[in-house]
Amino acid sequence: MLMPMVSIQATAGIATDPTAGIINISFAPPTVPALNSLEFWSPGDWFAESAAWRQDIGSPAGIGGTPLANAGAGKLFNNQYGFMFMGMGTMMMANIPTGKSLGIKLTSVSSSLLESYNYSSSANRWDQVFPAVNSQVLWNGSMWHNYFTLPASAPAATYTATFSIFVADTPFTGTTGFAQYDSASDAAVADSNFTAASVTYTWTSVPEPSTVVMLVLGAGLAAMLHARRRRP
Repeated sequence: MLMPMVSIQATAGIATDPTAGIINISFAPPTVPALNSLEFWSPGDWFAESAAWRQDIGSPAGIGGTPLANAGAGKLFNNQYGFMFMGMGTMMMANIPTGKSLGIKLTSVSSSLLESYNYSSSANRWDQVFPAVNSQVLWNGSMWHNYFTLPASAPAATYTATFSIFVADTPFTGTTGFAQYDSASDAAVADSNFTAASVTYTWTSVPEPSTVVMLVLGAGLAAMLHARRRRP
């Protein structure tokens, strides 16, 4: 997994409850991940009819033997990127201030075809997040892997998305997992006492050679496929 390590360096207050600080992001991914189809990631598999993500990233009918009832649009997808917060109250890493949360805002994207989804296997959740530039979510700091998708017909190219991570003046009250996306998150404002930071994700839509394809997405795809229906 390729995750920016987000931390807060306190410049006022105490590390366990800072009143001012600087967001730091450590991020040096060794590879550029690929957005690809289910048939590439797991040949011959398909998602259950009830899976919330089936219609988007399920293979079209007939591809790899996929039945019509289990068919989807065949979008390319990847969830290698994620967000991780390091808050320990020591080693210059401060906790999220009391009564506040972290915010993640999409500040630029190379193509409107690139979409992002909050995924939960246990809750059968597949909700679009960051639907447009300047849309944002509140984040509780837990490790969060959202999925990114492209239409199967998207041009072969390099795609990017840049996010600003900031301390929001609003507490996290979400019930949709580690990210909150509702009217409260839309209205959240960055606390001017904390300096925000940015991170850019980069993908290619051209398959990268790999002898361990199923390891690329790891547990995320494995959980998605847990409820699959396979060919007889």
